[in-house]
Amino acid sequence: MASNPPTTASKVKPPTLPSMFTLFAKYRPTLNSFQGDGKRILLSQSDCWMQQANLIGPKHFTLTQTGLIFFEFRKSTLDYDEYLQFLALLCNEKQISVEEVKEKLTNCGPPGITS
Repeated sequence: MASNPPTTASKVKPPTLPSMFTLFAKYRPTLNSFQGDGKRILLSQSDCWMQQANLIGPKHFTLTQTGLIFFEFRKSTLDYDEYLQFLALLCNEKQISVEEVKEKLTNCGPPGITS
């Protein structure tokens, strides 16, 4: 009897918000010399992530809004727990569902991929 080898598709784990955070926190946007370790995210990395998830624009957020909320933390980078607080503050200000935003961030694909 021949056994069916496992397909690679069955081994691929679906993305999670923490796994996407790590990918984008390691991402090096153009003209940025910072190479992240995946544990803390810069505003520029967050903005790239939000743009890729189609969250920057008239229906959601502006880059000015993301910057103002990010700098309320008075840090140049945020860890995952701080980033969740950042998302909550941003969504609260715009009266947008934080769960909708998390879903878009989770499902937008890895950095540099347009979905």
